[in-house]
Amino acid sequence: MKKRRNGQSLIEVLAALAVVVIVILALITVTTISIRNATFAKNQSLATNYAQELIEKARDLRDSDKEAFFTDESLCDKPTDSVPPFTLERVCTLVGEDKMQVLATATWTDAHGDHKSELYTELTKW
Repeated sequence: MKKRRNGQSLIEVLAALAVVVIVILALITVTTISIRNATFAKNQSLATNYAQELIEKARDLRDSDKEAFFTDESLCDKPTDSVPPFTLERVCTLVGEDKMQVLATATWTDAHGDHKSELYTELTKW
């Protein structure tokens, strides 16, 4: 006579539960990493845009008064406003009589450390 087996054994239930838990944990991990990467990419893009704005403001300063711009680099180095969570900085260095090197930096800090986006250009009298 054959024995009929009704239901599942406790071991089978625990094994199925373990598989479900592992799959759920994997999905949560992948989602968390995706969100972190998307946030970093967004911040990197914003930082690059802010650094580009700093360079554009230096270009506007040059265009508004070329003589003053190329004789006093402190005009270009004026402190800039920061946009949380970013800290913005522009450093200008006069090279010769008609060239200004401009380094624009946007930095920010998140749970994974400090990050920055730097852009560099040279402005000349034209």
